[in-house]
Parts: sequence; C-alpha cells; structure tokens
Amino acid sequence: MTEFDAVYYDGRTSARTPVRARRTAGGLHIAGAGVDLEVALADIAADAPLAGAPRSLHLPGGAQLKTEDQAAVEALFPLSHGVESAVHLLEGRWRYALGGLAVAAAFAWWSVVYGLPLAASLASSFVSTEIEARMGDDALATIDQTLCGPSRLDDKRRKNLQAEFAVLTAGLDDGYRYRLEFRTCPRIGANAFALPGGAIVLTDGLAALAQNDQQVAAVLAHEIGHVRHRHGLRKTLQAAGVAALVAALAGDAVSITGLAAALPAALLDNGYSRAFEEEADDYAFQRMKEAGIPSRHFADVMALLEKKESGGGKLMDYLSTHPATAQRIERARSSIR
Repeated sequence: MTEFDAVYYDGRTSARTPVRARRTAGGLHIAGAGVDLEVALADIAADAPLAGAPRSLHLPGGAQLKTEDQAAVEALFPLSHGVESAVHLLEGRWRYALGGLAVAAAFAWWSVVYGLPLAASLASSFVSTEIEARMGDDALATIDQTLCGPSRLDDKRRKNLQAEFAVLTAGLDDGYRYRLEFRTCPRIGANAFALPGGAIVLTDGLAALAQNDQQVAAVLAHEIGHVRHRHGLRKTLQAAGVAALVAALAGDAVSITGLAAALPAALLDNGYSRAFEEEADDYAFQRMKEAGIPSRHFADVMALLEKKESGGGKLMDYLSTHPATAQRIERARSSIR
C-alpha cells in the first residue's frame, strides 16, 4: 500500500497543514489536523517532476498537496512515455541536458547565420520597389542629418561622373529609379554606398582618391549590383530581425519604411556579407564589360583603397564597409583575361 507524507493547501488561504496520504480502494485518503478527505485518483493531476523540487498534486477546488516522496507519486501516477518522461529524462541526466543545450545552441547559430538570411531573401520579394524607394529616401534624409553635407565637387566633375553613371544604368528596366547623389562625408571618408530603391551616394573622398572617372564608374557598377540584388533591403530585414520579416511578408508598408532609421547603421557599420559582395562584384564585371569599361579599373581602385587603408586612412572608408581582399582584386583582374 502506498503512503506518504505531504503538506496540504486548501486553495483558499496560505495555511499549510502537514498530512498523511494513503492509497485506498476509492482513491487517495488525506488526513491531518482538521483535514479528512477522500479524493478519487482520476480527479488528481500530478505535475511533471522537476529535479530537486517537491511534487505537486492538484486536487479539486484548487486544493493542493506537496510532497518530497517522488517514488510514492510515481507509483500512484506512472509517467507516460510522452513529453513528461522526456523532460524528466533530461532533468535527471545532466549529459542529456548538455546535449539538448548544444542542439539548441547549434540551432540558434544556424538561424542567425543561415536562417535569417534565407528568410530575409524570401521576405524581400514581398516588398515593392516603391516601398523600397521610400526606405531609401528616408535613409538618405537620416544620413544628411547625421553624417553628410553638400558635395564640394565642381560642376564639370559632377557632369562627367553623371555621364559615366548614365551609361551604367542605361536600359536597366528593373523598376528602380537610379540616381547618383554627391555628398561630402568627413566621418565616412572615401566611400560609396547604395540605398534601397536606386539612390547611390558617392562621397567627395572617393572621387578625390580615384585616378580617373572610370575607376569611380567601377565602384558605381558594384553599387548598382547591390541595388539590383536588393542587398540593402535584405541586410536591413536581417538586422531588424523576425518582426521586420513578418511585417514584410504581411505587406505592412508603414513598418517596413520605418526601418529606414536603422538602415545607415546596418550598411555603414556592418557592411555586407562576403556572398553579397561577390554577387555585386560579379554584376559589376559584367556591366562594365557591357558598357565598354575595362574591369582593370575595378582592380586599380580597390588597390588604391587598400593602400589607403594600410596607410592609416579613415576607419569608415570604402574597405571598412566593403571588405576588399587580394582575392577580390584578383577576381577583377582575372575577368580581363
């Protein structure tokens, strides 16, 4: 016969009463000072076991028993082989618990490294180019308020660069309204970056560093690749996380355009992934070939930027946000052959 000591709570007050519980033919008999109950086992719900914690038995009317006698409770209420037994197994065996923790950590890593980028790529397809353009316009307004001012390039240089840009964007029937924006940005340095919707910002620093306009055009071709592949939007959705992805899938234009404030930091502080950079590079090489611009100009301007970086250039220059490597330069040079 199963018997065990327990503490009885009536469910109406905080009073605790030591009792003795005994299995009977009719169920469970509970006796103590002022307590004399007979409760059918079918009317009692036993909590799942927790390592180091007393077991709780829930009685009708909100009353409750708590006991340290795990064996007695399991004899009265055998655990099934379902969820409760699995939880108990993990709690009772620390190796299994550590294994579960490792699995959870691996899943979290996969979600951040692969899951979110995949979800962002899917969600971006639900965002129209009009909404993307509004994001870019709002982001540019934020940049103008915090990082950049009017360009000091002379009109002739601007017209020449606009002409190069026009050649690169001619015939791109992709729904984007491409435009080249000139800014002076001392905190950003030699840089260029694409915003969702087609705006591409070129800083005076990069224009001054380049040895000729075709080197600038090579950088602009790369940035056009970011626009066409929606890298800015996808990066922002990734950075903003699950809530932004849900808003994109639901078509919530207000929530999506509200991400514009986070866009400059996402693009300038974190840059793009290696995969995004290679995708934009590949587009640049192809577009430069179509426009009659030798891809050696891409390699040359990257080498200039790399030299400036190694010489102690500004931290937020083009290489900081678009990590150039010897492999990227070699890819540009090999595309000549």
